[in-house]
Amino acid sequence: MSTKAEQFASKIRYLQEYHNRVLHNIYPVPSGTDIANTLKYFSQTLLSVLRDAPSERGQQSRDAQLSDYPSLDYQGLYVTLVTLLDLVPLLQHGQHGKQALEPFQY
Repeated sequence: MSTKAEQFASKIRYLQEYHNRVLHNIYPVPSGTDIANTLKYFSQTLLSVLRDAPSERGQQSRDAQLSDYPSLDYQGLYVTLVTLLDLVPLLQHGQHGKQALEPFQY
């Protein structure tokens, strides 16, 4: 079984692959649902990280605060999400695509 960090990195690679496929029109082009499901994984994972972190921090040092969180590729996720923003206009439109992305409209 892979670790949470390996799963996180694998999902980042999925998003990067989705980006390349949509950008270069490589078949099979991922649907909005595919991308939305992967984004939902990150949403749920990051929420669980926040839930598991201690609520009382007090006067801890920065290093002690960082040790409360799992070592995941947060920067890689951020960079990948920023590049995905360019794809939003290129994703499939229509009722099916809109329904898939509705949970992410805050």
